Amino acid sequence: MPKRKSRAIVRQQTILGAFGVVALAVVGYLTWLTFESTPSDGFVEGQHYRVLEQPRRIRGDKIEVMEFFSYGCIHCYNFEPLITEWAEQRTDTVNLIQMPAVANEYWRLLGRTYYTLDALNVREDHQLALFRAIHDARLVFDTPEKIASFFESRGIDKDQFDAAFTSAPVSRNLARADQLARRMQVAAVPTVVVHGKYIVRTSRDVGTKRLLDVVEFLIDKELNEEKEATNANPEVKAEAQSAS
Repeated sequence: MPKRKSRAIVRQQTILGAFGVVALAVVGYLTWLTFESTPSDGFVEGQHYRVLEQPRRIRGDKIEVMEFFSYGCIHCYNFEPLITEWAEQRTDTVNLIQMPAVANEYWRLLGRTYYTLDALNVREDHQLALFRAIHDARLVFDTPEKIASFFESRGIDKDQFDAAFTSAPVSRNLARADQLARRMQVAAVPTVVVHGKYIVRTSRDVGTKRLLDVVEFLIDKELNEEKEATNANPEVKAEAQSAS
């Protein structure tokens, strides 16, 4: 009787062992499938970026990178030198466009300031200074007078600043930025839109430093897709050149 029992146990162990081998094989296969379907750098749609349902058509030969930001956002302040330096190194293939977010009235004032500086052709000279004044010096620019006074202290004529601040072109640019943010469902900043198609925002998986890595991945993805489309149909390139 003990002998029969030991044989049964051996048989059970053999069966369980076989099931174990099969289970390991299945797990290994599924792991391989996951690895094969995941980009080598680990960036996955839905986790690190998403595809816009209604992409914008971008003209020209360069990849458009649009950053939604606000001077009032500390993360945008930290991200500013990173994206500026990165864009300077990619001028051959990338066109960086910054769009001020207008989530509230204070940010709307700051967004109007962005386009005012742009209209006066002095934005690059004063943008970082405004960031620092808000986040390092803790100044609050919640009225047009405070904003104009700050830039007057930096050598900008107050009358010229006021005229640009209330001008129709600045108002139109601000309205367009708001419209684009709503269309692309920008809910937080900084948010980057790559070539009107892919949207990347800071999250638990994507910090400000890694954000540009995702952007680089999407730029390469877009360039490869364009190259494949051109090779498949040479007329695509001719149409793109005539459109630009």
